Amino acid sequence: MNRRWLPSRREFLVSTGGLMGAAFVSPRVLLADEGALGAGLVQRIRAAAADATISVRKLRGNVNVLMGSGGNIAVLPGSDGKLLVDAGIPASRPRISAALAGVSSDSITRLVNTHWHFDHTDGNEWLHSVGAVIVAHEKTPEHLAATTRVDDWDFTFPPALPTPNATYQCISAT
Repeated sequence: MNRRWLPSRREFLVSTGGLMGAAFVSPRVLLADEGALGAGLVQRIRAAAADATISVRKLRGNVNVLMGSGGNIAVLPGSDGKLLVDAGIPASRPRISAALAGVSSDSITRLVNTHWHFDHTDGNEWLHSVGAVIVAHEKTPEHLAATTRVDDWDFTFPPALPTPNATYQCISAT
């Protein structure tokens, strides 16, 4: 049998969980500077995104993933526009836009924030400006509206809500 291998749902979730864990750990390890784990980590990740190559990988059906701008961005085009899962880093916007155009010509109508970390939400503002409604857990806008200190990274995140009129559709934990 000469069938192309496609992962089962369970295999996909397990591998995605492993990749998310590696994505969290590897920048901290790879970008650590002379023993100072967080010194400039956020700035270096954001700067690296400016020159990052964005690659597109077709997963299954209409689902694609864009890799190279902070966290990965899942893309699902449809009759009512593109749905994105996570926003990437704005410095990659021109290459993200080109990659998205290569997936489909549909407009971006929805953005799902999986969580509030900068590599998943920094692109919220520009995606909202092109028409995306942001879907997130009810705590995500609260985290983004607050100043957050991450001692391990030696970085204080300022409030980062996209715009005062941003539309968030919040999902409750209950």
